[in-house]
Amino acid sequence: MRATFFIADLVCFAGFGWAMFRHFLPAGRPKPGMLLTGAVVPIFAGLHLWAALTRPLPGALAGVILYAAGAALFWGAIAVTRGRHLAACFQNRMPETVVVTGPYRYVRHPFYVSYLLVWTGGFVGSGWWPLAITVIVMGTIYFSAASLEERTMLNSGAREEYGLYMRKTGRFLPRLSRT
Repeated sequence: MRATFFIADLVCFAGFGWAMFRHFLPAGRPKPGMLLTGAVVPIFAGLHLWAALTRPLPGALAGVILYAAGAALFWGAIAVTRGRHLAACFQNRMPETVVVTGPYRYVRHPFYVSYLLVWTGGFVGSGWWPLAITVIVMGTIYFSAASLEERTMLNSGAREEYGLYMRKTGRFLPRLSRT
C-alpha cells in the first residue's frame, strides 16, 4: 500500500506542477501571493512525499481515495478550461469567460478544491500532524486566492453573470439545491 500511496501522491503533485507551467498563463510579474504559493508548495510537497516514504500510513487507503478524488477533479477542471487562458493564483487577471461547465457546475473553484483534497489525503493517510499544518496553510492561501478572484470578477463586466453563478454554486463545497 505504501507504493500506491507514494505514487498517487507523486502523480498528483506532478500534475499540479505541470499545470503551473503549461496550463495557467503567466500574467506578467508574479504577485506576492503567487510567490508565496510558489515557495511553500515545493517544500510542503516534499514533506508529503517524505512522509509517504518514511512515516507509518494508518489511513493509506483513505489517503489514496482522497488523492484519486483530487486528481479526478483537477483533470476535469483542466479539460473544461483548456484554451481559456486562466491565470495562476493571485495574478488578479480577469478570465475571458465565466466557466460553468464540468466541475464548475458544482463548485466555483475546483482547482483549489482538488489541491485541498490532495493535501488532506497526505495528512489522512499518514496521520502525521505536520501535514495537518500544510492543509491549514494551503487552505488559507486558497481561500485568499479565491476571495481575490471573486472580487476581481465582481468588479468586471461579468459581474452580473458571476453574481448569479455565485448564488447557484458553492465556493468550495457543492451548494445543496432547494427542491
